[in-house]
Amino acid sequence: MSQEKIIIEGSLDGVRFYKELDIVIGPDEGTPERAIIRFYGSEADSFEKLARENGWRNCYWTYADDTALLQQAT
Repeated sequence: MSQEKIIIEGSLDGVRFYKELDIVIGPDEGTPERAIIRFYGSEADSFEKLARENGWRNCYWTYADDTALLQQAT
């Protein structure tokens, strides 16, 4: 198992959103994408389908770059 900080950005109903998630990637998931889908309790078979289920537009996920976040905070 590993733990990752993931960022999801997109828009919902025309409003931009930014979410930070701490996810645990277990042996059943194998990939961060599967862990994100499990986090949301979805049965989707891809992040794109998860985004459609939730009404997210222009959405993507990425690994959080802690050094970049620290620079923004100072």
